[in-house]
Formats: sequence, structure tokens, C-alpha cells
Amino acid sequence: MRFSLKKSMMGAAAGAAALSVVLTGCSGSSNAGPAGTEEDPVVLRFAWWGNDSRAQTTREVIADFEAANPTIKVTGESTEFSSYWDKMATQIAGGTSPDVITMSGSYPSEYATRGVLLDLDKVKDQLDTSMFAAGTPDLGTIDGTQYTVTAGLNAMSMVVDPQVFEAAGVALPDDETWTWDDYADIAEQITKNSPAGTYGATASSNDSFLAAWARQHGESLYNDDGTKLGVSQETVAELLQQQKDMMDSGANPPASQYVEDNSAQPELTLIGQGKQGMKISWSNQMNSYSGSPLQMMKLPSEGKTPGAWLRSSMEYAISAKSKNPEEAAKFINYLVNNVDAAEKIKSDRGMPANTDLKAAIIPSLNESQQKEAAYLDRLAAMEITPPLPFPAGSSVTLDVLNRATTDVLFGNATVNDAAKAFVDEVNQSLE
Repeated sequence: MRFSLKKSMMGAAAGAAALSVVLTGCSGSSNAGPAGTEEDPVVLRFAWWGNDSRAQTTREVIADFEAANPTIKVTGESTEFSSYWDKMATQIAGGTSPDVITMSGSYPSEYATRGVLLDLDKVKDQLDTSMFAAGTPDLGTIDGTQYTVTAGLNAMSMVVDPQVFEAAGVALPDDETWTWDDYADIAEQITKNSPAGTYGATASSNDSFLAAWARQHGESLYNDDGTKLGVSQETVAELLQQQKDMMDSGANPPASQYVEDNSAQPELTLIGQGKQGMKISWSNQMNSYSGSPLQMMKLPSEGKTPGAWLRSSMEYAISAKSKNPEEAAKFINYLVNNVDAAEKIKSDRGMPANTDLKAAIIPSLNESQQKEAAYLDRLAAMEITPPLPFPAGSSVTLDVLNRATTDVLFGNATVNDAAKAFVDEVNQSLE
């Protein structure tokens, strides 16, 4: 369903378990509160996750919004990602959810199915997605109802360090034609021709990468009604086998280094230290890696059946219990449609979906961010249909996939046993 809006001027498993105790009352009345005055403004709470830099920028944007809207005050609540969802589930269960909630992954589906999120059609006069890139308003639609608005766009990508390639004497691949076999061969060559401790690639256990892998194999990560996995055990096993083979050949680092890299801050990963040729990564993370200038390429085998898609790196939703949903919608509209806000946020929450805002900020982006914008433009030109939003119960997929990958790399499980355990556990959660 396309968001029907008026034109306006552009001015983790523990968390899921806690959320399951939310009662029907959490979807209570969203009747608007008093209009507010400058002396007694409406107060909104806005929650997001991220580092200190994001928090500082967001508070500057909030101050600008308040200056332009003196009858509304916004209280910001910033939390580290590792604890964000646990905190959010606790607040929602206690009936103290923020008015504006930052979301991602499967959480919009999980929260929407429990009546936690507002149907945004109720505040359509305060929100405008008319300048969003084609198809992107639909990213927030769940079972025909619009619950979120994208805060920015990103996609799975292959981040490449040309200096590592050059030092190893290996040519950069043609990302229009390369395959996963080419990827494995290139990674092995880089490792063999590089100093000890530098590798061609590293394993990935990102569930959105698995979704792209499944789509390339003619499958989907989840079935259409979200009740079980759509990806087959055989396709999961093929990915795990590739990861193991690449580790055994030296193309990828040992299992212990994979574990360390998987939990490290971007600048402390191998590619962040200039010790890795290629890394499967979210496009908006390239700017977080330190070291030499990096490039962004399409995933291997994208030419035949594309797997990656433009998706929301973050999304904004309104609590169904908000007493001021119209003011909350007005604030979200400012975040996604105001040029001054975009000039401050840039691509920190992903590239703006509003095409006018994106064009406006391109000159002020650094080199890495401009490469990201160009990569997303290439994907947009492919007109790839995105999958349905990840379903309720799927927040466990990332952890289960990581566990399966770790078990295989450490030799604690065979590829087939790990793939079967992954499918069984995720299906149980979806049920």
C-alpha cells in the first residue's frame, strides 16, 4: 500500500521476550492532547540508539525543530544499541513508551502485531513522503498498514580496500560480472600475497546478508506470511560451507579472529585496520571504518538474480499510546523532509529517502559518503523489489545465524547439522 499523504513544504531475543508481556492495553487510545502553547508546550519523547556523535547531532536538530515550533518540546533519549531494545521493551511493558520510537529489522513487525505502534494513516496530514524515492514509502507497510517512515536508506554491499589489493598484486574485480567463486579465489590470493595477519575477506553472519544470499538462490529469507523461513536448509548449508571453505583455504581468518571481528567497533575490525581486502557490510558503515580510502561494490553474482535491495537503515514510528500523535508526526516530518535537518544528519541514519534532500546534501558529504550515495543509485537503477518486512519473531535470526556460523568455524558442528539447527530454531521462534 502506498502512503496516501498530502503535499507539504520541505522545510535482540531478550528484548523480544520482554515485549511478549505487553498487554492489549498498550494499544490504547491515541487521542491528541492539548495543542500546547509557548508557555506550556506539548512535550514529546524521542528515543534512538547510537554513539555520542549521533546524540550530539540529534540534539542540535531537536533544538532547531523546537525553535521553529515553540509550542512543542522534544526530550531526547539516546541508548547504546546493545541495550536499546531491552530498554524499549521494558518501557512499553510498563506503559511508558516514548512518543517517537526509532526502529529497525524485525522490530516494526513485532511491535505492530502487538498494537504498540500507531497506524500512520491517522496522522497523514502531518507526514509527507511525496518526495521519497520510488517504493521507499512502502518499506514501512506491514500487512497493508503504514507503521513506520524510513529515516534513511542503506543496502548490503561489498566494501573493498584498494590498497590491500594493490599491495597483494591482485586486480580489483568487475562487480558487474564476478561470482562467489571469484570472490573466494580473489580473497585467497590476497591472503597468500599479504603479510601475516592480513586476509582477503572474513565470514559474515548478518541475517540481511543471508536474505540477499537466499534471493540470489531464488528463495526468500521468510515465507510471505512470516510463519516460517523461506530459505531452505540446503541454501543455508551452502553459505556455511562457503564460509568454512574460505577459512580452511586461508581466504578468511581463523574462527577466533572472526569472533573478535564480529563484535569489534568498525575502526577496530580487520578492514578498519587496513588488514582486509573485502568485507560484506552495510553501505552506511563504510564511513565508520578507519584507514585507507575504501570503495563500495555490488555483492558477487548480483547480475543474474539480484539479492541486495534498498532498505531502511532506521525507521521512525509513533507509539499508539502517544497523547500527541499529530505533534509526533510533525516532528518525524521535520526529520525526514527538512533540509536543515538533513544538512546536519547527512547519511548518519542512512541516505535520505527524500530525493530533494539527498541532492541538497551530496556536495557536503565526504568522499566515502558520496561513494555510498553512488552505490545506492546503482541499486536504485536496478529497480529491485524489496522483500516484505522481516516478520514478528525474527529478531532471533541474527543471533541464531551467528551461533551456527561459529559452531561450523570452530568445528563444533557439521555444516548440515548447523543448518538444520538454524532452520529449526528460527522456525520455532516464528511460530
